[in-house]
Amino acid sequence: MAKKITRGDGWELIPAGGAEPDKKRPGWTAPPAEQRIRVREEKRAQGKIVTVASGFRMSEADLKTLAKDLKAHCGAGGTAEGDTIEVQGRHQAKVVARLERAGFGVV
Repeated sequence: MAKKITRGDGWELIPAGGAEPDKKRPGWTAPPAEQRIRVREEKRAQGKIVTVASGFRMSEADLKTLAKDLKAHCGAGGTAEGDTIEVQGRHQAKVVARLERAGFGVV
């Protein structure tokens, strides 16, 4: 089981047993500084607007935790699945600011 160790502005993944993390394993999370996230707004059925952030390389649990934080920050609902987080409404500026503050590279 890997542990997250906080150091300064970001964090580092320290695998159990000292082995290198397997980047292809589904439970592996890349450090935020190594990720490039694309944020855009999409129009859905009945004219609803959704802010979509995609390109995350992280475990499902970490993605859901980040989605919960983004939804709370925007005061909206949403979902997280695959490598995408969706937040209901027009919140592109808020999502970009929050991700950049967390150390993610936003495109």
